[in-house]
Amino acid sequence: MKELPFSIPISGVIRMDGDSVTIIVNRAETNISLETGAPPGKRISLEAGKTMYDVILEAAREIVREQGFNRFSAPELYSVALVKYPKLKRGSFWSRVIACTPNHPSYKHHVSRRDYFSRIGPGLYELNDRYIEDVTPDGQRTLFKR
Repeated sequence: MKELPFSIPISGVIRMDGDSVTIIVNRAETNISLETGAPPGKRISLEAGKTMYDVILEAAREIVREQGFNRFSAPELYSVALVKYPKLKRGSFWSRVIACTPNHPSYKHHVSRRDYFSRIGPGLYELNDRYIEDVTPDGQRTLFKR
């Protein structure tokens, strides 16, 4: 038996347009249509570039702005965030609150290198000064009362 080595040049193109994909190899063409209505997953979907930590900080700032003083609990934060993001999981949310509180006893289990909050008592938090500054419409910076 005799073997003869050879090679065949193959070139191809993949075109993606909306929910369809076209694959062209040499002169053969294949079209694939993708389903657009995938069932919702268990994960919460946030805006692009936004993290759960951003949601937590946003909720804390909103509470401080509305109350006029800097003291709140994790359930208060959760209820404010739940209005905008109804699929939030409470346990995940609260563990991230702890991860943003370096003086919390359980911080060592949830380290995130964020220092948004200080624990001022069992179940009570305050927003650290560098995060409570707010800019008014006329450009003035204001600090809230503790």
